[in-house]
Amino acid sequence: MRAPWRRYLRFWGNDLDADVDDEFRFHLETEIEDLVARGMSPATARAEALRRFGHVDAYRQYCRSADARRLGRQRRTENISVLIQDLRFAARSLRRQPAFAAIAVLTIGLGIGATAGIFSVVNGVLLKPLPYPEPDRLVTLWETLKDDRIAVSYQDYLDWRRRQRGFEDVAVYNAFQAFNMTGRGTAERVRGALVSGNLFRVLGARAELGRLITESDDRPDAPRVAVLSDGFFQTRFGGNRSIIGNPLTLDGGTYTVIGVLPPEVRIPGRDVVLPIELFAHTGAYTRENHPSLIGLGRLKPSVSLERARADLQRVSAELRVEFPKGSAGIGSDGEPLMDMVVGHIKPALRMLVIAAGLVLLVACVNVANLMLARAATRERELAVRMALGASRGRAVRQVLTESVALALAGGLLGVTIAYLGVKFIVSLKPTSLPRLSDVAVDRNVLLFATVVSAVTGVLFGLAPALRAGRSRSVAALRGSDRSASAMPRQRVRAMLTVAEVALAVVLLADASLLIRSFAALAAVDLGFDPAHVVVSLVQLPEARYATAEQSRASFDQLLEKVRAIPGVESAAVGTDQPLGSNWQTGVSFEGLPAFAPGQAPLLNAAVVDPSYFETLRIPVLAGRALSSDDRAGQTPVVVISESVAKKYFPGANPIGRRMKQGQAADTNGWRTIVGVVKDTRTDGLTEGSRGNFYMPRAQEEMRRGLLVVRSALPVAQLTVSLRAALADVDKDVPLALTQTMDAAVDELLEQPKFSMSLLAIFAVVALALASVGIYGVVSYGVTQRTREIGVRMAIGAERRSVIRLVLGEALTMAMIGVAIGIALALLSAKAIAAMLYGVGPRDPAVLVGVSAFLLVVALAAALAPALRAARIDPMRAIRMD
Repeated sequence: MRAPWRRYLRFWGNDLDADVDDEFRFHLETEIEDLVARGMSPATARAEALRRFGHVDAYRQYCRSADARRLGRQRRTENISVLIQDLRFAARSLRRQPAFAAIAVLTIGLGIGATAGIFSVVNGVLLKPLPYPEPDRLVTLWETLKDDRIAVSYQDYLDWRRRQRGFEDVAVYNAFQAFNMTGRGTAERVRGALVSGNLFRVLGARAELGRLITESDDRPDAPRVAVLSDGFFQTRFGGNRSIIGNPLTLDGGTYTVIGVLPPEVRIPGRDVVLPIELFAHTGAYTRENHPSLIGLGRLKPSVSLERARADLQRVSAELRVEFPKGSAGIGSDGEPLMDMVVGHIKPALRMLVIAAGLVLLVACVNVANLMLARAATRERELAVRMALGASRGRAVRQVLTESVALALAGGLLGVTIAYLGVKFIVSLKPTSLPRLSDVAVDRNVLLFATVVSAVTGVLFGLAPALRAGRSRSVAALRGSDRSASAMPRQRVRAMLTVAEVALAVVLLADASLLIRSFAALAAVDLGFDPAHVVVSLVQLPEARYATAEQSRASFDQLLEKVRAIPGVESAAVGTDQPLGSNWQTGVSFEGLPAFAPGQAPLLNAAVVDPSYFETLRIPVLAGRALSSDDRAGQTPVVVISESVAKKYFPGANPIGRRMKQGQAADTNGWRTIVGVVKDTRTDGLTEGSRGNFYMPRAQEEMRRGLLVVRSALPVAQLTVSLRAALADVDKDVPLALTQTMDAAVDELLEQPKFSMSLLAIFAVVALALASVGIYGVVSYGVTQRTREIGVRMAIGAERRSVIRLVLGEALTMAMIGVAIGIALALLSAKAIAAMLYGVGPRDPAVLVGVSAFLLVVALAAALAPALRAARIDPMRAIRMD
């Protein structure tokens, strides 16, 4: 009788017999017989044999046949049935060992939770595109002076639009405006932005309600219009659509509300947007001034960013020639809008992604250790199954099914942990994290967690699965396999534990470096005393305070009332606070060589009261502070900071010397230096001060002032009193942006604190997992060597020597892991160096401290198994086999 597979030799549609000879037919039949003997169906074996012998067309035609489709459906049904059987068996097996399953799921959940949580943040901040059409073509633009980024001159912007050829169009906006809104109850301060009429067209934004500002609105003679942000529209006006067309009174001027921005368009947290041309007639918008304007361009489809930047630099070079005074030394540059939004947080997020990945690796290694230990206890079970006919592949698949099931269960727990973690991060509202509203556990995060769970399940289940497939059935059935294979298994588990310790060392070292860096930042000498100081913004509208005398008299009256409040120690008014400056200007010094155009020193300037230094407790190092005698009409004076004195008057006394804003060639504007005060951290905690100078308020015109008050009163109580004092002076001027200086310092520390806290959490999780891994390996080793330890004790070994033996093995693993971890930490030092302050990335104290700590933790984890080994009964141990 012919074998059943022989009927498949006849090829349908073509006569294969005519194309092949007897020798080929013999080889073909032999190949088919061999494939059928390996378990392949006759039809599939025939198609595979034809493919192997080069009959590709015949193989493809077979794959399209109804016979092949039927066998494929049958095979898929069989595979699904087998998978269901494996899943059921895995569930029963894990249910019999709930402690093992719980520990494995918790371990995986921690690893995947950390990874999915950080991915949620990265996805929301970095991966989601900006909410504009073709956002990759949007470019932020600025001007440069001596390698510093500076704001754009409005006149330069107008020339950019006319002359540049790399962008479809260029727009500007000023997101640092604020207005006093009156006529709707109590006066309040609203955050504002000034935009060029083409900004929303460049962005590609559309109104949520009404319409947006266009170029027809951005003319000096155009009606005054305003656009509201969605947040301000909802919170201040309750989402009432009737606001469209109604008036809004800002700084005494009336504007008609014409539209509402969509929720996704947020011009850095602004409430009200106005056309910029309404303000362009002021002195701040001359070519020499750079009034906080940021440029925005949309690249032409065929133009690269590099080419567009080069073209804009060409325009800047032309302007330097045409306007040698106003544009001296001024260049231009730009970067993708996305980089401007998230560039400052990228290094921290990159580090946290790596840290989360290391935690996941530690979790995988730990579960692989658990799976190896469990596989060792199941060798007899697997051997029985293989003896009854199960293939090695089925045994491998069974173990992998269990590991993947554990990983998916851990992934579900991890998603829950990630959701809670992300919810907690969002609730903190960290100002250092941009696009916070886009951070959420969405379908992309769920897909990521699912894929990571499946991959990790295969990774940590692969070694136990391969071990199960190599099980020696006969030896296992006899119960004699344990001693022969225990040592290789123990070595594998020890190697995995060493890897855990090494990864934990890297995380602990980086976390310790960030902690030391944060401590150094928190201990930075600010140059003033922030305790019990409250700062509030007071903006006098130009419409009612047209002259310097009017604004000066109002601030004087306000200070008189504030100082009379019980509990107020001192008070002052200034244009800037000591932790941040919005005013940088070029200066010249009398008697020093004139600087080349565009090369004048750029210093932080401020106009302040004489009591400013007393209120903030800024020490006077030489000369005197400003005084009440420094009035209008008297000799113009100035106080400089310590770094200015050291840099421009080295070894000389600057008191009595003169300086001025602008070029020395101008004969007007000279001020006599009367004092030197300590530097404050005006340029940030991590940057050295570029230098400050302070001019007396009585000799300058000032309408926007920061009210600085030192008082031990509770902030809420003091704020009420300050509002009342300001209302007595002018009820239509609100007190805005009230904040303690301690809170301002905390804001500067927020980003390093955020990175440090998350990395510290990851390091603690990795340390806990590594400790569990060491405990598991040592405990399993004690169990495997029970008889050996019993024999040692029977022939005279003391309990202390047994403890020393077990602890020594644990210490050896830990020392190898620590050595590898230190090497990895040294190799990765560059990755974290940019985030450190006051400590080097290879700080010996940190590396030694982390190493010692890990070794102590390893000894503590191995202590319980060591004591258990010392309590082994020698006779029972010898008889156990």
